[in-house]
Amino acid sequence: MTQNNTLQIKLSLKGGSGPNANWHWEIHDATGKVVKTGSAVGPEHKAFTTARIAKEKLEAAKS
Repeated sequence: MTQNNTLQIKLSLKGGSGPNANWHWEIHDATGKVVKTGSAVGPEHKAFTTARIAKEKLEAAKS
């Protein structure tokens, strides 16, 4: 079974570095429209995980 992922995560570094890095994330739909935004402080992998959880919640709500 394949899954059609229409939501995409985009991360951008807004300032700082290492454990004090300030990341801004956006979740875009298939048309490129921003569905949800947020921010996270810390390493990139933690910011991505925060965005991924929000994306999964949006996908679950859509189902």
